[in-house]
Amino acid sequence: MRAWALSAMGDDRDFKGNDGYPDVPESYYVFDSTVQNSKLVGVGDLVVVRNREIALGTAWVEAVDVEPDVPKVRYRCPECKRIATKERKFEKPRYLCQRCRLLFDERESETITVTRYTARYGATWRGLDGALTVRQLRAIAENKSTQQAISPLRVTALQALLEATAAPLPPEVPADAPRELPAGRGEALVKVRKGQPAFRKALLQRDGLNCAITGKCPAEALQAAHLRAFAVHEKHDTAEGLLLRADIHVLFDRGLMAVNPTTLEVVIMPALRAYPAYRELEGLVLGVREVSREALRAHYKKTVGVD
Repeated sequence: MRAWALSAMGDDRDFKGNDGYPDVPESYYVFDSTVQNSKLVGVGDLVVVRNREIALGTAWVEAVDVEPDVPKVRYRCPECKRIATKERKFEKPRYLCQRCRLLFDERESETITVTRYTARYGATWRGLDGALTVRQLRAIAENKSTQQAISPLRVTALQALLEATAAPLPPEVPADAPRELPAGRGEALVKVRKGQPAFRKALLQRDGLNCAITGKCPAEALQAAHLRAFAVHEKHDTAEGLLLRADIHVLFDRGLMAVNPTTLEVVIMPALRAYPAYRELEGLVLGVREVSREALRAHYKKTVGVD
């Protein structure tokens, strides 16, 4: 088993001269064969996902998807040909070479073929939200590099650090889990659009002041949830909507909770079973009948992975 700090700087990471990587930090992390240590990350490894300043969360790697022969565009400085270029969003010229310090507007580009990896860990994710800092992680790194996107950490030191901050270690991945899965790309839930007044009002008129899962709830804590990602379908359909308590809504959107479309019973992911208040929700029957079974099935399949 190894331990790693994974650098996730934003919605789409952009390291040096490439088009970035799409991540959902609490579910999966995407990288490729040009990244140092890319071939060493495996199932059962302990990871901490960080931004520039703090640790976002920790998890055990549950699976690593491998996708060979993926085209990747890399950009270079027109002067020194290095890929260490940085976009200046509010200044001109647009780009700065971090090696030779040249300022320019057009980068040279090349397309290479890489192996793309997706490390998946959503079921064991534990949010840290800054309980650890990047400075603390660097203190337990196996090397002194501050530029690595995937940085090796001392396993026992990381475990001790998590325990010292009262951060619960995630449940471990089963020992017989495969270290690598065949090529392919999975899907992750997309964050839904929240707070649409008319949509929420219609759901309140239909369901009253009730969370569809936990029951009676103050209006201030009720949010309108879409069973299908709004960003994809761009429509407000009350048959595909639920009123959910704010915390339940977050867990629902992040793939930690779903509703069985056949039995209408609540299903929770393993990561929630460490919390009694959420563990008690498993098996509860959805309190709403006027909801699309097809939409429930689509959300359930994305969350659980089966129909």
